[in-house]
Amino acid sequence: MPASVAPMKSTLVTQAPTGEDWLFEIKWDGVRALGFLDDQRLRLISRNGRSCERQYPELGVVPHFMAARQAILDSEIVTLDEKGISRFELIQPRIANSDAGAIARLARSRPVVMYAFDLLYLDGWDLRQVALIERKRLLEQILRPCPVLRYSEHVAGGGQALLEAAREAGLEGVLAKRAASGYEPRRSREWLKIKIVQQQEFLVCGFTEGEREYFSALVLGAGDQGGLAWVGNVGTGFDQKSLRELFERLQPLEQPRSPFAQKTPIPRVRWVRPELVAMIKFANWTQDGRLRAPVYLGLRSDVDPRDVVRELPAAPQAPVSPAEEPLLTAAEEEAVREIDGRKLKFTNLNKIFYPAEGYTKRDLVNHYDAVAELILPHLKDRPLSLKRYPNGIEGKFFFQKNAPASFPSWLRFESVYSEHNQAPIRFVLAEDRASLLYLANLGCIDQNPWMSRVGSLENPDFMLIDLDPQECSFEKVVEAAQLVRRALDPLGLEGYPKTTGGDGLHVYIPVAPEYTYEQTKTFAELIARIVIAEKPDLFTTPRALEKRQKGRVYFDYLQNGYGKTIAAPYVLRAYPGAPVATPLDWGEVARGLDPRQFHIRNAPQRFARVGDLFAPVLANRQRLEKPLEKMQSLLKPPAHPPKRR
Repeated sequence: MPASVAPMKSTLVTQAPTGEDWLFEIKWDGVRALGFLDDQRLRLISRNGRSCERQYPELGVVPHFMAARQAILDSEIVTLDEKGISRFELIQPRIANSDAGAIARLARSRPVVMYAFDLLYLDGWDLRQVALIERKRLLEQILRPCPVLRYSEHVAGGGQALLEAAREAGLEGVLAKRAASGYEPRRSREWLKIKIVQQQEFLVCGFTEGEREYFSALVLGAGDQGGLAWVGNVGTGFDQKSLRELFERLQPLEQPRSPFAQKTPIPRVRWVRPELVAMIKFANWTQDGRLRAPVYLGLRSDVDPRDVVRELPAAPQAPVSPAEEPLLTAAEEEAVREIDGRKLKFTNLNKIFYPAEGYTKRDLVNHYDAVAELILPHLKDRPLSLKRYPNGIEGKFFFQKNAPASFPSWLRFESVYSEHNQAPIRFVLAEDRASLLYLANLGCIDQNPWMSRVGSLENPDFMLIDLDPQECSFEKVVEAAQLVRRALDPLGLEGYPKTTGGDGLHVYIPVAPEYTYEQTKTFAELIARIVIAEKPDLFTTPRALEKRQKGRVYFDYLQNGYGKTIAAPYVLRAYPGAPVATPLDWGEVARGLDPRQFHIRNAPQRFARVGDLFAPVLANRQRLEKPLEKMQSLLKPPAHPPKRR
């Protein structure tokens, strides 16, 4: 388990995004904390990397309400008012309190609540590259709510409605998170925050003297492009106790010079080193960059002063482009490029490969150049069965497993003995970008790797569920895929869907590479029995194509075999429209999904936005022993009632 994790931060925007691919949550007004659970002990780390479990002793019971041995939670620790609303000023006395007696009294009189909203690690599995919707589903499964631990709920879509409800309830705001987002150790556009109440941390850069005892107002600053900038003064929100305590904290920090980059004429001011962070509520920003109607809420010792910057709403995001310029330009019929230190010659670039759309061989090569970083991890160490289309999808194609001597020696080859041929076959592997683009130049429209890797070729690292429509609507394929998912849930197994690029859907179930192909095929057949038994009218089962019933979905588990290949994720397919085999989030496997919507012109932009949704297929090495035990109980026939005498 990682010893530390940098928290993912949200970007401030003015409007809630639209679409079902966004999850919306309440923005809790408290203290951000990462919770590290290890062997019934909870360690809490604040945003600035400091341990803070001593401040919240009532959270020591949290491990007893989690079905996990090791886990990392992302959470907000809050104190709720009498209406159940989180208020920062209520938790502020706990943040920097080191008096054990005072902490114990506060824990009894006004206990905190830990709202868990993300799961980054669970019992040996790093989940940070798993889609958020799946991380949250796992989190909800392992939490048992108690008075001090709660799951932070979300809604899919409908962000504006939640924002209005939050406004009526007097909440701080709403967070919007892309359902397919991974966990990034930085501020990200995949997580957005929409504030109702303007509230932010600022640096205390000085204080002014006046008629009031101790000080009149705090001078506030924040990091800006030109350095530390003055944002205004705050003189409300204090009582006599907080005035005295703040004054005592400020006196040792006094310095003769202003910490601001620009000259700031403030009368009767005493400057301090900008080391204290204050939470300030305010109405809005003035045109000259000052806070309007600021109110002091308290100090934050959990925030690093270096992280305090003026936070303004981000500009609307422009469409993401995976590359500034394509590798090959329209002016070239032939081209030479240096790729990974290899000189590659690309030929016949104007040749039409997709006649209906006019896509050329150049488009094919540029696609694979754009998706190389995504596809290569899924091809690494896997022998390839090449299917070459030298004249495009309407010309003659041929299969090529045995790599000829004419292939360049810098390619990686692996000899695998073939029982059928009674001789070894020299397979080629695509280990790097140069290899991938060399094969694209040969007219390999798609890449078809084995389901196992060199070094463990007898043991696949995923089993495949292939849902193939038999003259039926794609909605039936979607329904079948969701039945597969529901069958996997009680077994404790994760499946990952993708379009085939053709008519159907694939569900990959990653496994530890310790089982034989025969074992994974048998397991996939058992899943088929469970799924088909739930809705037999949806499926057809004969293996012979001519015997399959029309208007149904064929559940194909026979692809799980030694030496069999499957179209990899992110590959182009040799069908009209130039469709792309596209990994999906389960939330996208719904009514209205059309595999033709992902094609050569838009798929790279999607991948640049959502990242590798199939990364867990490479990392989530699931074991099958316990799922098999559970499956046996599911497949056990019901006991017959005793006969009446």
